[in-house]
Amino acid sequence: MSVKLIATDLDGTLMAPDHITVTPRTYNALMSAHGKGVKIAIATGRTLSFTKNVIQQLPFIDYVVYSNGASVYDRNAGRDIYRNHISPEATQSVLKLLENMPIYYNCYYDGHILVQKDKVEHYQNRDLLPAEFLDLFVSCSEEYDSLCREMKGKSAEIIAMYSVNEAQKHALVKEFKSHSLHITSSLPNEFEVTAPDVNKGTALEGLCRVTGYDLSEIMSFGDALNDREMLEISGLSFAMGNACEECKKTAKYTALTNAEDGVAQAIEKFVL
Repeated sequence: MSVKLIATDLDGTLMAPDHITVTPRTYNALMSAHGKGVKIAIATGRTLSFTKNVIQQLPFIDYVVYSNGASVYDRNAGRDIYRNHISPEATQSVLKLLENMPIYYNCYYDGHILVQKDKVEHYQNRDLLPAEFLDLFVSCSEEYDSLCREMKGKSAEIIAMYSVNEAQKHALVKEFKSHSLHITSSLPNEFEVTAPDVNKGTALEGLCRVTGYDLSEIMSFGDALNDREMLEISGLSFAMGNACEECKKTAKYTALTNAEDGVAQAIEKFVL
């Protein structure tokens, strides 16, 4: 089978454990594959503006599957080629419920991270992520007094919540189900919602419809629950050595961990 497109998750997969660095070995492997005509896509739970640091390190990236598959950006064409966002009605309904809860949440819209000012104090994931990565996240965020007001009539890509207790989760899940929203997770102690049927797998299917690639020609890498569908539909798929058990059960192979340049090692073996 000939690999024509490599699609890789970022955090816990392509990136080093600091969530910021692309190692020289990984850069060289991707660059060499691209030089052989293989297209490169990153597939991430991050929104578009939060991938700039990665693009700076890998300027030859062709596609960005962002916000867990809510959109696909063609960097060569300079536009989205696929979108599936939460309806304005559902966006408002969820944000109104969250506005009355003492938890931190954010909303991805038009490739940007939107945060409500009075909820920042409730963020509790500081010990789970490197400080430099959190600083980068803050630098990409835009704060507003009211996300309900800012998002009125607009469609969110993702609404993400952190450190939610069981009572809050019960109320939120009930609201999500009333709108048939899709629930997934990118990080520990966090969960997020997207429009129905949104995931990295359906986004890759959308990309293939536009570009003409076949799913059997895709090589994919992931480590978290939100990578499962992408790993399942790809012709050649790898769960990282540090991946969750569900990813390891779904993928066709297991690569080395992201701390061991697992993506680079697999590309060297199967593509180069």
